[in-house]
Amino acid sequence: MLTGDILRHSARRDPAKTAIVCDRRLVSYGELDRDANRFAHALGARGIGKGSAVAVMSRNVPEYAVVHFGNARSGCFSVNLMTAYGPVELHAILEKTRARLIVVEAAFQDKVARLRDRLPDLAHVVVIGAPEFDGADSFDGFIADSPPSPPPVELDEADPFAMTFTGGTTGLPKGALVSHRARFVSAYSTAIEHEMRETDVVGVVTPLYHAAGLLIWYQAAVLVGATCVFSTGWDAEQFIADAERNAITNALLIPVQLSEVLSSADFDAARFASLRLIASSGAIAPPEMIAEVLEKLPHAGFINHYGQSETGPICFLKYWHPRDKMGTVGRPALGVDLKVVDPAGKAVAPGEVGEIITSGPFMMEGYYDDPEETAIYFKTGDGWGWTGDLATMDADGFVTLVGRLKDMIVSGGVNIYPREVELVLEGHPAVAECTVFGIPDEKWGEALAAYVVPNDGAAAGADEDALIEHCAEHLARFKRPRLVRFVDAIPKTPSGKTLKAKIRDAFLKEQGLE
Repeated sequence: MLTGDILRHSARRDPAKTAIVCDRRLVSYGELDRDANRFAHALGARGIGKGSAVAVMSRNVPEYAVVHFGNARSGCFSVNLMTAYGPVELHAILEKTRARLIVVEAAFQDKVARLRDRLPDLAHVVVIGAPEFDGADSFDGFIADSPPSPPPVELDEADPFAMTFTGGTTGLPKGALVSHRARFVSAYSTAIEHEMRETDVVGVVTPLYHAAGLLIWYQAAVLVGATCVFSTGWDAEQFIADAERNAITNALLIPVQLSEVLSSADFDAARFASLRLIASSGAIAPPEMIAEVLEKLPHAGFINHYGQSETGPICFLKYWHPRDKMGTVGRPALGVDLKVVDPAGKAVAPGEVGEIITSGPFMMEGYYDDPEETAIYFKTGDGWGWTGDLATMDADGFVTLVGRLKDMIVSGGVNIYPREVELVLEGHPAVAECTVFGIPDEKWGEALAAYVVPNDGAAAGADEDALIEHCAEHLARFKRPRLVRFVDAIPKTPSGKTLKAKIRDAFLKEQGLE
């Protein structure tokens, strides 16, 4: 199955059906299908053909979907750019991918204008909205004269068609290049695991430049022919209003978004009367949050999915799984081969910590133009991807993440996994969220530090000593934090992953230890 076929089949089944609701705009499946063809033809007419990179920097708007499916039909591959990228990251990515064209939403076009003279391969700039500099075309004008028929391009499901980027917590982000086959498998798995139906109205809240938002969630919704409600920016109150007005049935939110919805003054379960399933991804949803979702939205199921840009979904935790499994990320997804292994690749015993490795037709082709990093990810050369995530798997097949391999703390020669300590801290009523990282220690090599965001109205007695003692009551004493600092917020990537390296570097600089 080709990516363009996902849209083609749904458009052929019901061309008049609404495919996208975005603010007050309505786009039918037939319109989306025709405009995707027009975009593909427009690329070909300008000599941008199979294997070329076409970048897109935009919020969740209908034109993003046109670019996504149009690129896929043209044989080009999409370079999906975070709207938050600064000039250094943006220039590095566009230069490395040798992007021939960029589609940019008007609000971000100034970023491209400032860099264009330094990007000799970038021949075309297409603006969603009104262009504000010489040489840029409007999106509507770019596709206006192109035919709505399918482009005559020979494609194979093994061809690469999209690139999304890892969180970039250290250095510049790496581009995970995926094939049509890989993300069809991911979309198919997601549609089944999230129980998506043609009659659903799906909230597309997470950014389309992120793998979970575009290649997993949105593609799955298009695969089944559902109507999608695009959120152009995140606002909890606006999402609640959109869910009520559009009768949203399914939505995927990162944990911080879900927390803001549940704590909003506008929250009322009656406004989510149509909601039958809410999903979370991007970061680990704490058990307390899952319990709160099930309590406040008892009519809706909850599914948490764990995966990577390199793989798509790896595990799903379902609302009907036993409550004592809510601290896990669930069981392996449909069609996923997964092992928890030691450094030699041997499966560890149930309950023992190892690295998650996974294999299947959903795996990325590799990191774009980065053979060294690709070789590290596929280091055994047998198709298995080494995720860098440390976990345990119990006798029932449920996987519990304990941290990233690079974030593991070694104190006195003993491995300490930050997630284990974070879960204990998150269990304290005064803690809204937290992160644990390693700091230098002359005696033990490393000690633990915790940054904590307190709950609103938390008791004044929840001070540093109280939280350290709380950890000592639930963990071996060597695992308790040496330092607890209360902060207003914890830096995260747009997908909700904590920027541990950034936090640690800032701490070391502050302490003069860098």
